[in-house]
Amino acid sequence: MDPCAPEDPVFLYGVRRLLLVLHAAGSIVLVGAASHHALQMRHYLRDKFVRVQQEKRWAKVVAISYVFTFVVGALLYPTYRYHVRGIYLDRFAPTYAGLFDVKEVYASLTLVVAMGLGALAFSLRPAEEPLLVRVYAVMSFIVCGVVWLNVVLGLVVTSVRGIG
Repeated sequence: MDPCAPEDPVFLYGVRRLLLVLHAAGSIVLVGAASHHALQMRHYLRDKFVRVQQEKRWAKVVAISYVFTFVVGALLYPTYRYHVRGIYLDRFAPTYAGLFDVKEVYASLTLVVAMGLGALAFSLRPAEEPLLVRVYAVMSFIVCGVVWLNVVLGLVVTSVRGIG
């Protein structure tokens, strides 16, 4: 018997550790793919379109891993909300609860950008669409920055209180 188990059942509480591992694994793939893609954009901004197929692959991995990580995080959210936020952070570490709020707002807003990045990877012809390449690069930098911010904030909040 789990002494921390809530009296009222929390959605997916029994698989919280598996969800946390999947969320972390998705985050690892995502931070790597987003970083690689952003690094590829330095060539695009100089109008040097090398490794176009590799860049498009990274963009698709970013989009897929972002959606995966976001969905798994959403499934994990009820357990976090009850066990971490409700019982501990709001009472004893409200600053960290606020950091998590920042993390989830940016993650939600950037979901659309990441999906757009993946969609553009299917149709963008960088040598023929120089203006769109600039927008594409900015989208990549936004996604990469937010992903790194979310990884750091997630680790900081988890270091204060994990889901157990």
